[in-house]
Amino acid sequence: MIRAALALALVLVAAGGTASATAAGPDDVIVTVPSTEPPAGGDGAIANAQLRWGLNAESGGGAFAGGCNFLSAGRAGDAGSSRAWTAADGLYRAQDGSVRIEKPTAAGGWTVATWESKCQAPDGATVTVASTTTTTGNQVVIDGGVGERRDGAIEIRWSGSFTVAYYGGMTYWSVTDPHLSLDASGNGRLTGTASGYGTSMEDMTQWTAIAPREIVLAEIRSADSSAARGFTVTPEYLGVSTSGTGQVARSDANAAFWGSFPQSFVDFHRLTGQQGYWLTTGGIRDAAKPATPITVSYDAAAPVDTPAPAVGGGAAAGVPNNPLRLPAATADPATPARAFFAANAPLTTQPQAAALGPPARAGLPAVVAPLLGSAAALSLGIVAVLSMMRALPWQRRGAVP
Repeated sequence: MIRAALALALVLVAAGGTASATAAGPDDVIVTVPSTEPPAGGDGAIANAQLRWGLNAESGGGAFAGGCNFLSAGRAGDAGSSRAWTAADGLYRAQDGSVRIEKPTAAGGWTVATWESKCQAPDGATVTVASTTTTTGNQVVIDGGVGERRDGAIEIRWSGSFTVAYYGGMTYWSVTDPHLSLDASGNGRLTGTASGYGTSMEDMTQWTAIAPREIVLAEIRSADSSAARGFTVTPEYLGVSTSGTGQVARSDANAAFWGSFPQSFVDFHRLTGQQGYWLTTGGIRDAAKPATPITVSYDAAAPVDTPAPAVGGGAAAGVPNNPLRLPAATADPATPARAFFAANAPLTTQPQAAALGPPARAGLPAVVAPLLGSAAALSLGIVAVLSMMRALPWQRRGAVP
């Protein structure tokens, strides 16, 4: 009878769930084997979590040079200078280990990105800077996250890297080993190790490796971490203020999208030259900068349903267009970045504290210094001409009548 009870217990365990053999007599032994699977939405180990995120619409938007901004799997190597990437240089990857880049399709699904499609909207059209609603919708997807849920709190760590390339790769940075930490209220943050290369529009010959540092990628509030399969949450951006970043004041015109990524995030981008693309600066691309939703699935084999974002083809009503803006240009890898930007720079500027645009002098509008310099040069020219004519006051006094 003991053997029969044990056999019954093993059969029930194989079928899943908690096994309990019911006694049929006084000599029977009751065997109870607890399940190794955590109950849905409850505590337990997490062995294969998935992280999905596009950061913001700007990270899949058209660029003023280099074609577009895009995501790449893995930590990109050293391009050697500020230049647009090519298919042959091996910097771009759609997949790298447990990391891949996916894009929405016209049918509403997802597909792995390619070099050829990285600048295309779901309808196949090339994204442009003319509209903040025209984006590729690309997202980084990382599987294999490990951690646990305990008393409502969540800790998950992923191994792998992804790269965020702007201006076709003229400026890029990478994130390695993201870490999610949430308390029982669903509040917490996503962090990661950031690295990359720094440059500046003032001197595009600058190309400096940035030492890796941990930054806050996203501040998260009220995520539904109790859901059985995972959750989707939009990180904090709207209404977030940062200091020393060139963030403009909130106004009626920008209130719908005014904000910033976390302080440590935008501080890091003072070094990359991208700082102005992660907060409200007064530029025409401000509406594309707010953080987009993050989706976390506790099991990558059964991920949370993630509908493709609504992205596509033209400027939405109420989104300003600038008819004077130059069209996006394709960068020739053989052309020095400084010369390319000089020939293809947009007719409007996007101010930021230390970035791809020239900073304003403290206390003076950016246009004042060049005007003063021009005035000084003109004055010197006039003095030189008068001197050649011996028409200066002190020259006339010394002349012989």
